[in-house]
Parts: sequence; C-alpha cells; structure tokens
Amino acid sequence: MSKVMQQGPTSASAATTTYHITMDDEKLGIKPEILFRIYGQIEAQAKDSAPLHIRNELRISQDARIKTRFYIAVSDRMAQYLIAAVQKQASGDASGLRSYFYKLQEQLMGQMFAGAKDTINISLK
Repeated sequence: MSKVMQQGPTSASAATTTYHITMDDEKLGIKPEILFRIYGQIEAQAKDSAPLHIRNELRISQDARIKTRFYIAVSDRMAQYLIAAVQKQASGDASGLRSYFYKLQEQLMGQMFAGAKDTINISLK
C-alpha cells in the first residue's frame, strides 16, 4: 500500500497555488530506479504538453535517503498536464503501479478541489 503524506496547497503568488504531495511506497516492490525513471517520464511528458511559461511550475524529486519516497510540487496551472501524464502512465502499467499512480492523482485532485466539496450539491431524486 502506498503511503501518501500531504503538505497541502501553498500560495506561490496571488494568482498561483502550489500543491505538495509526498508519495512513499517501500512495499510496492518496485526498484527505486524504475520508479525514478517512470517519474522522469511523467515529468517530461507533462512539461512537453504544457505552455512554455508554466513548465517550471512542476518539480518531482526523490528523497536522498529513502529512495522510494518522491516529492511532487505542482502549480494549479500545471496540474492538468501532470494529471494527464499520470493517467497516460497508469493506463499502461501493471495493476500495482496503476493503483499507485491513481492514488497520486487522487491526492492531487483532493487538494485541488478541497474547498469545492462544500459547495457541490447533487440531488439524485
């Protein structure tokens, strides 16, 4: 099971919010080098699909001591490109990795829409 630690959104400027997610999964059974490569592919794909002026608003890094721990910092403007890259990666992976990357996506979207849940009213009458 993946262990997800959230630091929550921070305000980088008046117009941009940065979301912070930590993914840690030593029980996944995947070598850290493979996770590092996959995260590199996700980051590259997200940045390639984003406009030039926001590409630097995504940072994915690996913990120096705990090699299975990754830190993701992404702006609200860049988040849609990261989500698309994660979805593409998850669709091609084995089920264990797929659930890991769906968890990443879930955590990011949870932060993005944390305030909105109070204002959504759906009636299924």
